[in-house]
Amino acid sequence: MSGEPAWKALVEQLLEEGHQSPYLERLRDRYDVRAPRESIEREVLREMASALARSEDKVNVALLELELCARRCEERADRASVEAFNAKRQHAIKVRRELLIHRDALRFPRDPRFEERYPIPPKRPVPED
Repeated sequence: MSGEPAWKALVEQLLEEGHQSPYLERLRDRYDVRAPRESIEREVLREMASALARSEDKVNVALLELELCARRCEERADRASVEAFNAKRQHAIKVRRELLIHRDALRFPRDPRFEERYPIPPKRPVPED
């Protein structure tokens, strides 16, 4: 298996023949058949960087949701809002830990400001009814 898309030869042939098609253009944009193929190492590095960015996005979304829950807690101060906050907090802890593991797996050095960059507030006590 060459690692080339199965349709590459067809695209090359149609381009050489001067064929016009929006579908051909889409394929050409997706994979420049005249450009040298990206090395496997570069492709893997690009995918690793993309996956790490997605992990960080998950943390940022979780922290944003936690921030919104904190506002609701301050406005309502009821049992349901505090329980929702604490549940979001547990989720934020989980995805932040996953990001740390992901960074470790990619052999990034430990960031001494990691917890400062992704702060998680303390658990809130649930009010008694």
